[in-house]
Amino acid sequence: LGLAEEALRVLELIVGKCERAKGVSILPDEDVSSIKRKIEEAIKAVDTGDGVLIMTDMFGGTPSNIGLSYLEEGRREVICGFNLPMLIKLATMEEKKELKEVAKFIKEYGKRNIYLATEVLSEAK
Repeated sequence: LGLAEEALRVLELIVGKCERAKGVSILPDEDVSSIKRKIEEAIKAVDTGDGVLIMTDMFGGTPSNIGLSYLEEGRREVICGFNLPMLIKLATMEEKKELKEVAKFIKEYGKRNIYLATEVLSEAK
């Protein structure tokens, strides 16, 4: 398993089964057409008409470069760089919002949930 499948596995340990989430990991020797085929299958599996949020490990890497080719205004958005708090929030959101609004909210939520422990502990004193 790769990062995407492992992140999804951990998410589901915390919040339960996520029907609208699929993990697509890229293997070291995998060609682009194979990766695109897996991404397209995942998009079809989770797209219920509200749009699809594609999340990749970091901007500029192979996953984000390929993921960016699936950008489609109002239908698909890509967040490059994710963390577990972002995944949990996304999986547990109940309020219906437009895809772009969800993507912006999740991006900001992820940034707000990164801490430097010494700063947090010094503020608590």
